[in-house]
Amino acid sequence: MKTIVIFHSHTGITRRVAERLSGLLGGEKIEIAPEKKYSGHFALIKGCYRSIKRSADPVIPGDIDVTDYDVIIIGSPVWAGRPSPVINGAIKGLNGCRGKKVFAVMTCRNKNSGSNAIGFLVEQLKNKGFVVSKTVVLDKKETNDDTLIERIAGDIRAA
Repeated sequence: MKTIVIFHSHTGITRRVAERLSGLLGGEKIEIAPEKKYSGHFALIKGCYRSIKRSADPVIPGDIDVTDYDVIIIGSPVWAGRPSPVINGAIKGLNGCRGKKVFAVMTCRNKNSGSNAIGFLVEQLKNKGFVVSKTVVLDKKETNDDTLIERIAGDIRAA
């Protein structure tokens, strides 16, 4: 099965999970970056405001065709109880989504913010035509739990 992990990571936490999943599943990975990088406190203020508004940042790469992939994993940090505006921009630029199986992974400081945010991510993915197979919300401690991430990879493989 051809697998791709598409993710945004501001601090490296989501990147660590995405790299681990990609390595376990033998898939490609694409890290999405904003055209205009967030820095310091500006990220917290502007980025969180844009997340609350469900805005989509212009991103690099801007378009990704997932037609040839059997399994797509989308990873995002939680910003202000929502997916990051960077991953929103990435989803906006996805092509070939109709009927494709997708797995949504979010990282957060605590489960409360993540459990709210995952619904917003799922809604966007369904609107693109994806079939959402599984969702996972990992708090900061869980992102370092290799056994848990291996179990998630096994669940993805089995789905």
